[in-house]
Amino acid sequence: MTAPTAPQQSSLIEDLVDIWYAPSAVFARRKRGLWGPLVVVAMLCSVLLVVNAGLMPGVMEAEVQTAMREAMLKNPSMTAAQVEGMRAMFEGSITWGPVLFVPVVLFLLGLAVFAVGRLFGGTLTYATGVMIASLAYLPRVLELLLVTVQSLVLDTSMFVSRYQFSWGVGRFLDPSGPQWTLNLLGRIDLFTLWVTILIAIGLVHAGKVEKSKAYAGAAICWVFGALPAVYQLVSGT
Repeated sequence: MTAPTAPQQSSLIEDLVDIWYAPSAVFARRKRGLWGPLVVVAMLCSVLLVVNAGLMPGVMEAEVQTAMREAMLKNPSMTAAQVEGMRAMFEGSITWGPVLFVPVVLFLLGLAVFAVGRLFGGTLTYATGVMIASLAYLPRVLELLLVTVQSLVLDTSMFVSRYQFSWGVGRFLDPSGPQWTLNLLGRIDLFTLWVTILIAIGLVHAGKVEKSKAYAGAAICWVFGALPAVYQLVSGT
């Protein structure tokens, strides 16, 4: 009796290339090794987010103003010195926050992938969930590169929202509208859906979840990402 053939082993570089056109094969052979994909994807996204922050002064200023306006509504007795200190804090967090933000997102998304995978009968571990999340997040690197290109070749001086650079519904919404609307409908875009589909493929091939259940689980992960927008709607912020 012939023993079953083990999945072909590959390097991290091969997996980062193959994930663009053969994601099923990548997830089938990479059951472990969360740190490589996590570090590479987090580093690339963080660098591009910091670079893009310098290329989108109008967007950055609008985000700072929004954050300050919300803070002052909650604490109207703030002094001028406190307001200036808060502005400096917001500017720093918007510029350099992605360095911490991206890894946190990947760990939380990995937790969501792990939870839905187990819920639907998968055998994956939390480490596998983070690995799936990290590789599935790779299209965000392309998205950020396209933001960089747009910043360099288009007249973006009047752009005041990140969604004006997006490739989905958010690009056509009024940037001055309610923030929860932008954050919720802005998730209907090419790259968010691409990430969601890759999560489903990862759940099937690395998490051993039935295909129909895997796509349901990936949809739940999409909803998980929309929770901040739902919170904004409920809280009225």
